[in-house]
Parts: sequence; structure tokens; C-alpha cells
Amino acid sequence: MNDLHNLLPLAVGMLLSPLPIVAIVAIVLAPRGRSCAPVYTAAYTLVAVAATGLGALGAARASASTGPAAQMVSLILAIVLGLGFTVFAVVSWLSRPKDGKPATGPKWLAAIDSVTPLSAAGLGLVMAATNTKNIPLELKAGALIGEAHLAPLAAVGLCLAVAVAGSLLLVVPALIQLTGTARVLSALQSLKSQLITHNAAMMTVLFAILAANELAQVIHRLAA
Repeated sequence: MNDLHNLLPLAVGMLLSPLPIVAIVAIVLAPRGRSCAPVYTAAYTLVAVAATGLGALGAARASASTGPAAQMVSLILAIVLGLGFTVFAVVSWLSRPKDGKPATGPKWLAAIDSVTPLSAAGLGLVMAATNTKNIPLELKAGALIGEAHLAPLAAVGLCLAVAVAGSLLLVVPALIQLTGTARVLSALQSLKSQLITHNAAMMTVLFAILAANELAQVIHRLAA
């Protein structure tokens, strides 16, 4: 249970996802934003809950076997995540706009103005399921919960808490939008533009930090 403190940095890593935030801001600014934003956020969070729960179930079964085997699985997972995040950091850096060219938004962004609750749900599911940063973090968070051998209700509650914490930045724009003032809408539009412009740089830094964190845990486990 001592490793549960590592859930906090994992949740923070999940929280900082530029493109899902761009999507919720664009949805909020759309004509049907008030009805579609909660649907998008719920669908996105549902995937996070499912991935975290899957990680918890898998880890609980693995740790129920021999101790050394479970520790080896955890070590291998940390190595794979560390190397994977390193690769993603390099790819994100190489994908940044070059020679002063402006960053271009994703193609799906152009269709947001005509978003419906159904398409918002689909976008939320796709954004969460294809998030190369969050899915590994959610699986790892679930693994930590599963390895802690908590009571079933406590484990479920913790999985929900981690998933919701990792989605909080999607809730904030929707709540802010309720004010409906021109200044707020202008600020959200500016936020969307800035996130698109600096997405590659932010993701590079995030992936690098996550890689360093995983590799530090590998060194700690090997030295123990």
C-alpha cells in the first residue's frame, strides 16, 4: 500500500492533456455547447475509469501469485513506460512547427461547431482511448491500486477518484462558460489558440517528465 502515494503524480500527468482541453473548449464555444460539454466530459472520464479498473484487476490477479513474479511484472511495466514516454517525447518534439510556421489544429476541430450530444460522446471516447499519454498512466494507476490489496469498495472508489481527478480540467471550461460573458468567451478562445500553438512543446515536456519519473522508479526498484 506504500506505493499509493504515486497516484498523485499519475493523476497530475493525466490532468495535463492539451488536445482534450482544446476539444472541450471548442465544444463549449459551439452553439450546443451547454448540452454537449457534459456528455463529452462524461465519455472521456468513462474511458479513464475503465482503463484504471482494468489495470487494477490485472494487477490484483498478478500480485495474488508469487511475490517475486509480481515485482518483476511491475519492474518490466516501469521500464516499458519509461522507454515509451521517452520515444513519445522525441516524436512530440520532432512534430513541432518549424521555421516559424503556425501550428495547425487537428482536422476534427473544424467540425466542432456542428457538434451534437452523440458526436460529443463519440469524440470523448475516441480522445480518451487514443490518448498515448493517459492510457498508460491510467493502467499504471490501476496497477498500483490492485497491488495494494484494498477492500473492493475502496479499490473501486480510488479508481473513480483517480479517473475523475485526471479529467478535472475538462470540467472547468464548462463551468466557466455558464457565466456567458463576452470576456470569458474571449479568454476561452485565446486558451484554445494557445494550446494548439504550444501543444508539441507541452507534450514534449510532459512526456520527458513522465519518462524521468518511470526510470527513477526503475533505478529505485533495482537498487532495493
